[in-house]
Amino acid sequence: MESEEVPPKKVMIDISHSLKTANPGVNMVVISKLMVEFSFDVRNEMLTEDLVEQYDVVMLYQPHGLLEDSEIGALTTYVENGGGLIICGEHDAGWNDSSRSTYSKLASTFGIIFTSNSVDDPTHKAGCYCTPILHNMAEHPLSEGVTQIILFKPCALRISGDAVAIARGDEDTRTVGAEGIEGEDVIVVAVSEYGNGRVVVVGSYTVFDDSYINMPDNQVFAVNCFTWASEPTVLPEEGFDYTMVAAVGIIFGVLVLIIAFKKR
Repeated sequence: MESEEVPPKKVMIDISHSLKTANPGVNMVVISKLMVEFSFDVRNEMLTEDLVEQYDVVMLYQPHGLLEDSEIGALTTYVENGGGLIICGEHDAGWNDSSRSTYSKLASTFGIIFTSNSVDDPTHKAGCYCTPILHNMAEHPLSEGVTQIILFKPCALRISGDAVAIARGDEDTRTVGAEGIEGEDVIVVAVSEYGNGRVVVVGSYTVFDDSYINMPDNQVFAVNCFTWASEPTVLPEEGFDYTMVAAVGIIFGVLVLIIAFKKR
């Protein structure tokens, strides 16, 4: 008996909030070929619950425009219900404050915000300060098989709550721009689990693009991002409060002993 073929997981790449020149269909060819078990659709339309729920992963690519409140609500519900969300940031020179604030409004629900700057590193760099090599990686499925990643001018992130930093700077990493951050406080990749879903936030989309995907270890990292985000978090099933049941059982047992003792 032949085994039933498993349908590919579906990824939606949103460009409705990107520059008109954004073209992930051309610039993300390598990742789509690496991940044959996934299908990638580029969509240029308003984000709604009906749209995003068709996909296992939604990616916000090259940010530029404003996220509407309704779109933020749709994406939050989508993640809570088990969807995977990848949010890409941008350096301060290419990302206006009003757009950044709406992306931070979305990401802050998951304990992550974007800062207005770009990350430089004078010693760990791929050619120039503007292409930092991030080698301070936390142990996580995103960093499995990854010793470093390279991005072009990523912005830094701030995290709170249950969000987890995955890629940080080292002792001489710094940011350039309105919000100054130094050393290991520079966070470029963070993740969060919310409801049944998972969120990956990266300071730049370039780690996924063909122009940077072949730099070490961007390929492995990119694959890990989509793989991890596509797997819903399984929450414990609601059921009996076993602690309460045990307490009631103990009390009942004590009462039985008291009654038995009095009957003697």
